[in-house]
Amino acid sequence: MRRRILARGLALASLVLTIALGLVLGLAACGGGGSSGGGGSGAATITMGGISFSGTTDVTIKAGQAVTFDDSNGGSHHLVTGSNGTFSQEAGAPAEFGANGTNFNAGDTKTITFATAGTYHITCTFHPSMEANITVTS
Repeated sequence: MRRRILARGLALASLVLTIALGLVLGLAACGGGGSSGGGGSGAATITMGGISFSGTTDVTIKAGQAVTFDDSNGGSHHLVTGSNGTFSQEAGAPAEFGANGTNFNAGDTKTITFATAGTYHITCTFHPSMEANITVTS
């Protein structure tokens, strides 16, 4: 009888451990950022250097999520939609990337929400080789 109780206890402990491990792995998978670079908040980050983007320049987020542009180690930048440093209107892009663009100075960090699904090409008018792509899914 004692062996039977011990065997049932071990089986129950094994089952509880298996369930706990499954929950931990499942929750860890939900927090992954993948190419978005984001976490649970859905925000991705694009980092700027002195004259270029550094790290991830292609991110994917969901509509309504944000991208943080981090110029904490960079220089002066003026970001707009377009390519090769030239503004080009892209329907659905946040107003911050319109013809007037968004200015950054070293130390600035700005978080911009992308409300509309689409692919947006971001470029710097000061440094035409700076280009990033934001894909927004619905």
